[in-house]
Amino acid sequence: MKNPEIMDANGVAESLSIMFHKDNCSVIAIQDATEDSVTGADLVANLNRLRLFSRFQLDRETPEYARLITTDSWGKTHYFRAWK
Repeated sequence: MKNPEIMDANGVAESLSIMFHKDNCSVIAIQDATEDSVTGADLVANLNRLRLFSRFQLDRETPEYARLITTDSWGKTHYFRAWK
């Protein structure tokens, strides 16, 4: 998988850096986890191994992309999408 992106529930793009505290993870680690994934289930497992603010669940997988969903501590929904 490639080209990870995160967006809010309205489809507005957000920075990948909102997913972690700078001492616990990095954008490079998220990109590596994405590139090491073949399926949506792999992507969920790889991202959930990182020290992120919240856990991901598979929301939708198509032949073109996998979309994950998470809810932060304030109740805001975020979508993480990676292209195959």
